[in-house]
Amino acid sequence: MKVLVVGAGISGCFCARRLFELGHDVTIVEKGRGVGGRMSTRRMHRARIDHGAQFFTLRDKRLLEYLPEWLKCNCVAEWYAHVPKRSDLVDCSRYRGVFGMTDLAKHLSKDFKIEKNFFAQSIHWSGASWIVEDKNNSGRFLTADHLVLTLPVPQVLKLFSRSSFELQKQVMVRLRNVKYSRCFAFFGLLDRKSSVSAPGILSHPNPEIDWIADNQVKGISQVPAFTLHASDKFSDQIWDLSDQESLLLLAPIVEELM
Repeated sequence: MKVLVVGAGISGCFCARRLFELGHDVTIVEKGRGVGGRMSTRRMHRARIDHGAQFFTLRDKRLLEYLPEWLKCNCVAEWYAHVPKRSDLVDCSRYRGVFGMTDLAKHLSKDFKIEKNFFAQSIHWSGASWIVEDKNNSGRFLTADHLVLTLPVPQVLKLFSRSSFELQKQVMVRLRNVKYSRCFAFFGLLDRKSSVSAPGILSHPNPEIDWIADNQVKGISQVPAFTLHASDKFSDQIWDLSDQESLLLLAPIVEELM
């Protein structure tokens, strides 16, 4: 079967990989320039910065089966299992990409076609195949026997609206009831080594911050570079501020914690 998987985040890449292993002709459709989604790694001068998901765990046996392959190809590495003086955090192995979180998505998607810079403007069922039209290039479209959407739910609903398409009523109700928490991500370079010790993270150091990490201590960046994730409550407070206003609030927090 010919299958289109819309979205090259970790869900899309894993879905496409499994379908490919089962013998299907798979193409991933991605609006951005690369794979990874919320597991993307940003390059900035000599820094590498994981600005979304910071690690993953392998507590499901279906994922554990892939670990020997990932270790052999040197795309993942164990990061940490325990944080000193934090008995409230569960002890388990956290893994990261060797050069950043996007490494795993790149490895999963290496064997099949990826249509990048393809914004799925609309989807239609012709009666014989699915048609996905691109917003960026008028007249560009893809067809397939089956279609898989791995986009965040709000994006799926917007795609359905643009396409005048709906699933069964009970499914649409469930989709519309999905709620997301906000997370304001702030990242950049440091002009000195940070004070954060190995493994390079501070988890929930204060009510405003859920996570802050030094990507150099983490092992992916040549130079000190930080990632900060604001708490849901604090993210709500600063969400509608300008970038400059947010920077004035967050920069002192980085300086104090790192």
